[in-house]
Amino acid sequence: MQRCLFLLPCILLLCYCLPQTLVAAPAEPVPAPDTLTPTLALMRAALHQALQLRFTAALEVAMRLEQPPQHLLEAQLMRGIIAYFQAQWQIPPPSSTRQASLKGLATLLEAGQRQLRRSPRTPRLQLILGLAAIFQGLLQQQSGASLDAAMLAQGRTWLQQALMAPDTMPDAHLGLGLWYFVDLGRPGLLPRLAGAGHDTTTEAIYHLRQAAESGHFSGEVARTFLVRVYELEKRYQEAIPLGQALQTAFPGNGYYALVSGRSQCALGQYALCATTLGQLAAALQAAVIEPLSRDDRFDLYYFWGQALYETAQDALAFEAFRQAINQDPGNTRDASLWAKYYLGILYERRGEVKTARQLYHTLLRGRNVDDLQQQVEQRLDQLR
Repeated sequence: MQRCLFLLPCILLLCYCLPQTLVAAPAEPVPAPDTLTPTLALMRAALHQALQLRFTAALEVAMRLEQPPQHLLEAQLMRGIIAYFQAQWQIPPPSSTRQASLKGLATLLEAGQRQLRRSPRTPRLQLILGLAAIFQGLLQQQSGASLDAAMLAQGRTWLQQALMAPDTMPDAHLGLGLWYFVDLGRPGLLPRLAGAGHDTTTEAIYHLRQAAESGHFSGEVARTFLVRVYELEKRYQEAIPLGQALQTAFPGNGYYALVSGRSQCALGQYALCATTLGQLAAALQAAVIEPLSRDDRFDLYYFWGQALYETAQDALAFEAFRQAINQDPGNTRDASLWAKYYLGILYERRGEVKTARQLYHTLLRGRNVDDLQQQVEQRLDQLR
């Protein structure tokens, strides 16, 4: 199980040509509508850079919001949102950025509320404060801190007020849509916790779609969260084309191709999944895209291995499952056990029956997942 996997990069590059969306020049920010103010255009550009994983460039754009005429609250909000995606995707993850951004958002909320008390009917302040409260909650979840429930509730009120204001504030839809992830302490961009009802999902999709279509600066962020909602709600037919479109817009960020590939696998579209994730694995190996987190690397190799297994590409499937297992050395994920099960079958097909038996007995000594051990027993019976 610990043998060197030096052959996998060669197999990848021989069997899969890199797709244009993964090797193309990095996408430039989508041109902002002529009606956008310079401040909104800068906010839009900063978030575009963050989704492209160009975090230094994103923060540089955010700093320009501090230049005359100063928009300090907007700059602090952008730093908070950028920090959320840094913690989610930057490899290695920044050690102090999240805490610094939480302090920055707390400062924003204090200063903004003072301004709001002086001018209580200011939609711009309501929008900024509402989004700051939501992203403060998401950052608190990431760091394992307790959520400020009162501030989150107040943030939702601010966003609703901004949405109903005579001045158009469509970016408030983003914050209202993100309640899907805040509700019940559900980590953003991570699997859902039980308990959220249909109404929460319907409302989230509605608001995220509205932000995606009409948000002045939040459209691409809204689409990023929307594709994850589609996947979590098993609306794979909607997740796939949106993930593909986002991968085209952000070729350096492999997350979107990963979502598309997982969704294709969930629908049983194994040939398409094998192609999508094979291209992603090749791009990752060639450093065409930014590195993926360990969890995302596990998913890449596990779902790719499953797709290859189902399409009878045993040699590649064998290496992919081994790569997946290496991403989870502590066997903390249930899928790691299934990867070992499939690997045992592939050992059988390679004629290495003794190794397969050893692997099956190791699985029987561990925890059971669904009907895994029952299937392992059946494999052992067939080998007797």
